[in-house]
Amino acid sequence: MNIFHNNENEKREKERLAVINFSRAFFAGIIIFEILNFLKILEFNTQFTWLGLVITSIMMLGLLEVTAYKYKKKKGHYLHWSIWIIVALSIGLDAAGDFFHLYGKIYWWDQAVHFFVSAVITFTLFVVISSFWIDKFKYSLLFKTGRFELSLFLAATSTVSLGAFYEIEEYLEDVIFHTNRLGPGADTANDLFLNVSGAATTVILLIIYYLITHKRKVFD
Repeated sequence: MNIFHNNENEKREKERLAVINFSRAFFAGIIIFEILNFLKILEFNTQFTWLGLVITSIMMLGLLEVTAYKYKKKKGHYLHWSIWIIVALSIGLDAAGDFFHLYGKIYWWDQAVHFFVSAVITFTLFVVISSFWIDKFKYSLLFKTGRFELSLFLAATSTVSLGAFYEIEEYLEDVIFHTNRLGPGADTANDLFLNVSGAATTVILLIIYYLITHKRKVFD
């Protein structure tokens, strides 16, 4: 029975790794394509800037790889494959909006991407924080606030902060390269509002999940 159980676990690990490596290949393909266009080796048009896409893709992949490495080191198994898929999907939606000019053609595309990406980042951060990172906090803080509540708070506030930094990056691109990534006057405020809305939606769903299952973690 133990041999059969071990074989099943090895099979599942291989399947998870295959999905993770597919996501890595997807990331690598997007990044290579964006860099080639940024260097003018390829000359496809984008609605905004190739530099912005390159920075976003590399940062997201870098953060995901570091997180996955530390997670496996701590837990002994891979970061859940669904995290890789939804983060890759987030990058794909942003890149598609820029490459196919969907930000200009579909008025709600920008709002949908900001909302979805913020929700995804909040969920990913919650998984990471609640799984192992939160153990670094003093027990007095954990006892007073609660592991689940503190994980939610840190995940949501970190997401909103990252969204604000992204808006600053857009501003700096406009100043340096004379682009128009910030859009009209209300666009930045609208983006920040949708970032908060996406994060808040994930928080609400996780609270509902906790009330139903009484589990403080989504993945063990």
